[in-house]
Amino acid sequence: MPKRDITLHIEGHPGHRGNVLAHALVDKLRKLLSALAQAERTYLDAAQRQTEYEIVNAEKVNPTNLTFHPVPKRATYDPLPAFEWTLEQLERVETGGEIDERLDSSFAQTLAELAEKKREDDYSRLWISDGHRTINLDARFKARSEAIAAKKIEIETPPQWFEGASLGTVVGDLRQVADIEGEHQFVIIPPIGAERITCTFPEAKRELMRKFLFKTVRVFGRLTYTKDSPFPVRVAMDDIEAASEFENPPHLLDLRGLFKGIERSNDDLEHLNGV
Repeated sequence: MPKRDITLHIEGHPGHRGNVLAHALVDKLRKLLSALAQAERTYLDAAQRQTEYEIVNAEKVNPTNLTFHPVPKRATYDPLPAFEWTLEQLERVETGGEIDERLDSSFAQTLAELAEKKREDDYSRLWISDGHRTINLDARFKARSEAIAAKKIEIETPPQWFEGASLGTVVGDLRQVADIEGEHQFVIIPPIGAERITCTFPEAKRELMRKFLFKTVRVFGRLTYTKDSPFPVRVAMDDIEAASEFENPPHLLDLRGLFKGIERSNDDLEHLNGV
């Protein structure tokens, strides 16, 4: 297996004699390992990471350098494809490119936190390298990560629909009429949209409901909506009618005799014949 390492570089701050504060070093190390693990799980579509990172070199100079080598948690796994793919994603962030669509907002937010300088004297400069590329974890990287996270959140967040009630109509097949928990209920199966809509009806409409059972109907009433769907989840019925006459427009042959007794010119006849 070819060797590939990653080095975290932290340049100390003059206010601390060129030294890096311990809490800043630990925080950046934790965020970097978290980002690597998140990306690997996404790459593998797995619940657990498959890679450990050995510290193979540590230098206390200015900058402070910590070098890690990826090793598999099980002997049959090769960590390099996921590792290389992850570094490519970080490089895309630095250059302003698009990261893989499988990576979510949580990963992008971790990158933003990795590049965030919480205190001015934590360090002077932060970057990583792998022998082939150098990726600066600076304010620009942070801003680009935050922009990616915001875009991902917009995609990931389900739409918030109108929540409340309004007067309106629904059309569908009336499949069931029953008395449930003290309510007179029936179920509508719309041709599109919601799988089923529960409706209630007044006692005075009971005989009418039997007439429409297993037919396509239009229900008038108070429609209740939730924020999870654009379709009503419940209807308090005021009235109901057969909807078949609206769903099946009359055929042209049904219009025979409609113009009986009306004088027609040859021009009219030519127009009706499509000339």
